[in-house]
Amino acid sequence: YKKKVTAKATKTLQAGGKALKGAERKAKEELKKVDVKASIQQIRRTHWFEKFVWFISSENFLVLCGRDAQQNELLVKRHLSKGDIYLHADIHGAATHIIKNHTPDPVPPLTLAQAGLSCVCRSNAWDA
Repeated sequence: YKKKVTAKATKTLQAGGKALKGAERKAKEELKKVDVKASIQQIRRTHWFEKFVWFISSENFLVLCGRDAQQNELLVKRHLSKGDIYLHADIHGAATHIIKNHTPDPVPPLTLAQAGLSCVCRSNAWDA
C-alpha cells in the first residue's frame, strides 16, 4: 500500500510540473503576440490631412475635401498654396476640394475629373 501511495505522489508531482511548464510556454507565446501588435500600432503615424476627407488620384495627386463649412474654410485659408487647384461644385451643399500640386506642371485632366466627380458625390445632389 505504501508503494502505491508514493508512486501516485511522484506521478502527481511530475504531472504538475508538466502542466506548469505548458502554462508558462503558453503565457510566453501570448506575450509575444501582444508585443508584436503593440509594435505595429506604434509604427503608423497619422498625417496632417487625415482629419479631412482625402484620396490619392490615379496620377498620384492628393485631393482634400472638407467635412463641413469650418473645414472648407480651413482648407482654403491655411492649406491652399500656389499651384494648387480649388474645386467647388455649383450645387447646394457641395464641399470644397483642393488638389495639392506637388509638380511644377499643370494638374492632368484625369485627376481633375476624379476630383470633380468626388465633389459632386459629396454634395446634397447625390442623395436626391
